[in-house]
Order: sequence, then C-alpha cells, then structure tokens
Amino acid sequence: MRQSNRILSNAAIMWMAQFFQIFPQVVLVPYLIRKIGEEGYGVYALIWALILSIDQLEKSSQSGVVKYSAAFLIQGLSHEVNKVVSTSFIYSIFLGILACIGVIMVAPHYKDSTGQVYFSLIVVGIMILLITPLTPYIAVIQSQQRYYVNAIADTAYKYISLFVIMLWFNIAVPSVNAVILITACALFCARLAQVPIAYRFVPGLRNSPRFYDLTRFRQIASFGLAMVLVSACTAMNTTGVRWLMDMLVSTRFVAHLAIMLMPAMLLSQAIEAATITVMPATSAYEATGNQRMLQELLLRGMRYTTILGLAGLLAAVILVKYVLNLWVGPEYEFLAPFVLVLFAFRSFMLSTSTAHHMLRGLGQLGSVMFIYVTGLVIVPIGTIFAMFKGGVDPYIAVTAGLSIGYVVYGCLQIGFCTRTVGANLGYVLLHAYAQSFSCAAVVFFLSHIAVTFCGFNNLFVHIAISVVSIILFLTSFYCFCATSAERRQVEELFQLAVYKISVIVGMKSVHQ
Repeated sequence: MRQSNRILSNAAIMWMAQFFQIFPQVVLVPYLIRKIGEEGYGVYALIWALILSIDQLEKSSQSGVVKYSAAFLIQGLSHEVNKVVSTSFIYSIFLGILACIGVIMVAPHYKDSTGQVYFSLIVVGIMILLITPLTPYIAVIQSQQRYYVNAIADTAYKYISLFVIMLWFNIAVPSVNAVILITACALFCARLAQVPIAYRFVPGLRNSPRFYDLTRFRQIASFGLAMVLVSACTAMNTTGVRWLMDMLVSTRFVAHLAIMLMPAMLLSQAIEAATITVMPATSAYEATGNQRMLQELLLRGMRYTTILGLAGLLAAVILVKYVLNLWVGPEYEFLAPFVLVLFAFRSFMLSTSTAHHMLRGLGQLGSVMFIYVTGLVIVPIGTIFAMFKGGVDPYIAVTAGLSIGYVVYGCLQIGFCTRTVGANLGYVLLHAYAQSFSCAAVVFFLSHIAVTFCGFNNLFVHIAISVVSIILFLTSFYCFCATSAERRQVEELFQLAVYKISVIVGMKSVHQ
C-alpha cells in the first residue's frame, strides 16, 4: 500500500473511532454538571486533565520505541525490536514507580476547598504505576502505523466508563471520586487489552530481561526524556492553565474553561488521527534517505490538515451558539465568542501537526523543545498572567493567551520543519494555506449572507447551511486547487471504498 494511502486509511478508521467518541464526551459534561454541580465538574476537569497529561507523558517517553522499532521493522531486524521493547519495559516500570511516588507525596499538600482532590490524586498515582509498563506494547503497534488500535480501545473505554458512571449514580450517591475511579479503571483495561494485539501484529515479539540492552536504553531514555519534556509543555498548556485559573479565579471558572476548550479538543483528536502515523513514516523515509518524499509528506500533511481545520471552522461559526444551547444550556451561550476564537487559532496550530511529527521522526529534539517551551508555555502562560494581573477579564485573558501561543507555536513549526527537510517556505505557504483560505473565504462570505440577510433562525436550517458550506468548500478546492496526483488519489480511495463495500455486501448475501 502506498504511504499516502496508508496514512489516509489509518486516518479514516481513526476518524470513525473519534466520531463515536464524541457521544460519551459530549454527554458526560452536562450530565456531571447536573449531578455533581459546577464545582464538582471543575474538580473532575482538573483531575482528569492531569490523568490524560501523565498518560501522554508516558506515551511520549515511548516515542523512542516508535522511532527505532519503525526503522528496525522496515529492515527486518526483529531481534533489535525485541531489544527495544524489553529495554523499554524495564525503563517504563522505573518511570512508573517514580511518578506514582511523586503524585502520592504531593496529594496531601494540595490546598483543596472541596475536599475531593486528595483521594483522586491517590487514584492517579496508582493508575500510573499500573499503566506505564503497558506502553511499550502500544508503541510497537504504533511503529507499524497501526494507531487505530489505540483509538478503538479508547472509544470502547469511554462508552464503558459512561455506562458504569450512569449506572453507579443511579444506585449510589454521585461523587467526583466515583467518576475518577471508574474512568481510571476503564482506561487501564483499554491499555491492557492491547498487549495480546501487539504480539499478534509483530511476529516473533519477545519481552524478556535477557534482551535488555544498555545501548538501546540510552537511545530510548535520551529520546524519551526529550519527548517527556515536550509533553510536559503540552501538559502545562492544557492542564497547567486550568490549574492556574483555579488558583487565580475559581473552580467554577475551570468548568467554563473546559467547555470553551472542548470543540477545539475534538478537532485536535480528528487531526491527530490524520497525522499521528507521520512520525514512523518519517523515520522510515529517513532510514532509506528519501529526501523528496520527506518534502512531499510535509506539504501534503499541512495541506490536508488545513482543509480539515477550515471545514470544521465553517461549521463552528454557523452552529456554535446552537450547540452550546443544546449541549450545556442557554446560560452558557455567552461562551460562544471565546469558543470560536480558540477553535480558529488552534486550527492553525493543528495545521502544523505534520511538521511536529516530522521533526520528532527526524530526531530534531532541540527544535521541538524550543517550539513547545515558547509556544505552549512561556507565551500563553506569561500573557494570561500579565493580562489577569492587569485587570483584564479572565475569559478574555485566557482566550488571548492561548490563542497567541497557538500562533507562535504554528509559525515556529513551519519555519523549523521547512528548513530541516529543505522545502521552499513560499511554496509550502502557497499550497498549504493560500489556496485553501481563498476557497474558504468565498464560501464563508456566501454562508454569512445566507444566515444574516435571509433571517434564518432555525437549528435544522443552520445545520443544512453548514453541511452545504463544507461540501461547497471541498468541491471548490477539488475543482480549482487540487493537483492531478491528488485527484487521482481521491479516485483511488473512492474506488477502494466502493470495492470494500461491495465485498461486505457480497459476504452478507452469501450468508443469507
């Protein structure tokens, strides 16, 4: 299978998983607000963001497994893969013990007016200890560009946790502690289920202390440490800002912030699904010295993620107030402008996700660290703190700080990656942004006229307008901007989809 088709096939499966994940995520927010109140939901948002951040830190520590296993697998060196996995397993246990002790030691000292954080932090510490040794198996699956396995497992655990939470709340007193415990257990089961899958996908895979290799440990630890620091910057941006606003404003404001960030986070999941296979692909191209394909991968990745982000933004502009009203209630409609601004600027940041994964795959860790520290920590947190202390409304301060950080992050990614792979910056900007923005601007103008001047004020009409706008945007891009190679690729994927559907239908007919 061609690399571009493999990436798109993975993305299609993962997008389906992400689509099904939307339901439990969207349902859980208003349900918890009603059951445990805004303050209770604020505590849940703090703790669960911490869990996800720590989980991401551990996955980042395994980036070395993805990078080196991808290179070894393409060369058929299965014994080297076993060294990487076995060494990483020991490394993960060590990290898990340290992280568990750290979280449990911090728990008694956190100042908590609700009295519910202590128990939740203890749960987090234990969960870290259990989950970290499983990540090498997940990483070796991902080194084969099968990221969809984890996406499917995550989808299952979210539905299971939603079902168990609702069931428990119907037979017992609703509490934050119960929510955290249930979701943590479900997350552990989702990770554990991927262990046998790793052995199935990688024939000859072995995990044994006798495969421990000091050289591989140094490679994994050095690469993993850099990725952990990078993920720590992400945690400072997503989780750290919530904890900062909890201290500066209130837990209730954290609940509002979680609502403001949710649409952008859903977009992040969709774009991550499309770009997450780029890192092992980059490592494979680097191993074979294919510079031209590295340049092509950067351009195509940024071009397609920009299109996806703009399509989402078109829908968000038209539907955001209706969505907030239906989702959490009319009293939260005032958050709509902040949601849109954060969504728009995060869309730009996410359009450079391909560049980020390529820099990681090429081992440009210094550049990655500089981009993350600057764009996700120094700029946003410094801006938020300065504006808040200057008397600016906290909603405006947090929106401005995060948005400026997104722009700085995106610009740095583009600059560093184009230079690293030797791509022409002007050519990349023209084909990745100028063409798609031109098509989107025309469609946005037409949809704005339809909504504003025609006086439509009905949810279903707005949904129809957003769908038509997205179709019109994609069609105009295909007709006026797509290259002959891109059109041919679309035709191939369409034919492949038709073939698979016909096979499925044929199998059903035979069984009947």
